[in-house]
Amino acid sequence: MSGAIALDTSVAVRFLNGDTAIAEKVLALPEIILLMVVVGELLFNAENSARSLQNLPRYLEFMEACIAVPLGRETAEAMLKHG
Repeated sequence: MSGAIALDTSVAVRFLNGDTAIAEKVLALPEIILLMVVVGELLFNAENSARSLQNLPRYLEFMEACIAVPLGRETAEAMLKHG
């Protein structure tokens, strides 16, 4: 996972909402990484949105295509080293 980039919630939401500039950059990544806290926030947002029936399946499909990484000490230290 060296040199990998993890998306934060705001970027993931912009991607899911069809922001073309973000989509272009995200789709150019060799792999899409989400920290588990971002996965939780995305699920919460999808389930509590006014369009939860439309959003939840779309969000789940996106998350299945990503690599979910737990946020533990090792992940935090790696993020500090690689900014």
